[in-house]
Amino acid sequence: MPLVAHSYAGLSVPRRDRHGSAAGMMFIMWVYMETWIIQDGAPELGRGSYLPGVGLRADCLSVGPPRTQVDGIAELADRAGGHLHELTGLAGAARDVYSGDGPVHRHAGSEFVITTGDQAFIARTAGRASVVAAGSRFTAQCMLSVVADYEWDAFGLPDLRSDWYVRRLKIEHSQIDDVPSGPGRALAGHSGKVLRTFEIENMSRWDDDRDSTIKAWYLLDLASIQVS
Repeated sequence: MPLVAHSYAGLSVPRRDRHGSAAGMMFIMWVYMETWIIQDGAPELGRGSYLPGVGLRADCLSVGPPRTQVDGIAELADRAGGHLHELTGLAGAARDVYSGDGPVHRHAGSEFVITTGDQAFIARTAGRASVVAAGSRFTAQCMLSVVADYEWDAFGLPDLRSDWYVRRLKIEHSQIDDVPSGPGRALAGHSGKVLRTFEIENMSRWDDDRDSTIKAWYLLDLASIQVS
């Protein structure tokens, strides 16, 4: 399903655990989106937009034992490298991911599903798949990003797409020489220095990323829309 933007203000979007309680509720979740997705024809978004059929990736900088008793997501303090969240939940079966062809074919990390309460993410780490045991519970520090629509079929990803409400919107500028770029590239572990971040009301497809000397990201504060 392609990105569609509609106004959807006044939503109540609590997140509930498997027992139906409001444990693990998350009030802020900043999610990165590549500007090329909008330039490639996806609708421009703004505050209050309804964003259906979108899945999220969690690029994990670290994975370790669970740090909380309740599954969920917590925003960590802003850092020089961008917005970071702590995810606690259950791991699905992991698979190794490779990049390149022929002599440049190399291991590029591992991928698995992490389920935090009622929300699931495509998680990616730098280590081998054997490090993540299916069914294990852990805490990971991750940067969240929108999975481009073509990736679900191209990379055989499990379909975790759901509907979202855009509460706020930002643009983040980083040093371009340090930040991986392009479709499908990982955010995890990038050392690009954040130069500035500022809130906007609406996206502007051709005006938001005009400076070739910096890397621009959209940042969406998303809330999951639970379908009853």
